[in-house]
Amino acid sequence: MPNYAYSTYKIKGSEEEVAALHKTIQDLEQRKESLLPNGFGKLWLGNLVHALGGDWEKIYCRGHILDYSLENGILKINTETAWGEMSDVRHFIEQKYPSLQIYFQTEECGMCIFQTNDATGEIFPERWLLDYNDEKENIFIWEYFKDLPAVIEYLKNNGVLTKDVFPSKGAITAALDEIQEKRPDISYMLEEFVVVDD
Repeated sequence: MPNYAYSTYKIKGSEEEVAALHKTIQDLEQRKESLLPNGFGKLWLGNLVHALGGDWEKIYCRGHILDYSLENGILKINTETAWGEMSDVRHFIEQKYPSLQIYFQTEECGMCIFQTNDATGEIFPERWLLDYNDEKENIFIWEYFKDLPAVIEYLKNNGVLTKDVFPSKGAITAALDEIQEKRPDISYMLEEFVVVDD
């Protein structure tokens, strides 16, 4: 059984090509049955590849679209896939529609993979993910932050941190480790989205 990755794609480009990709996804969703047999349903990525004229047996597409929306000319797609972001599908779509720029942010917690291809932070400005659970105090945090000072401020505002902490991952995790030593039932994860170029 794979570890599942959750990816968000934001797709910009010519109005015609964005609309064409959006309509293809809508058409797949509105079918009575899946275009091709599979274990993921109508919005399986293999169906999308096939609908766009590609060969799903040659393009790795193990996963499906969870939801999608078109707002202000940007198509947003959320996926659940095996092991990581589906770069083969992304590259195929970029070849099919040359005007499209596809940005992604992906999370695969099992192998600690947190990545984006948005180098400037214009599309995905949040670079940090905090997951903090304290059942006793009823504090459950799953939040995204632009920078580490924002993480510290949030933790202070929610009563997790009571002292000043230097804005570095090491200092924040050391402060959270100190809390966890006294309260082993607390769990947390602080991860940075690494910029990848592909």
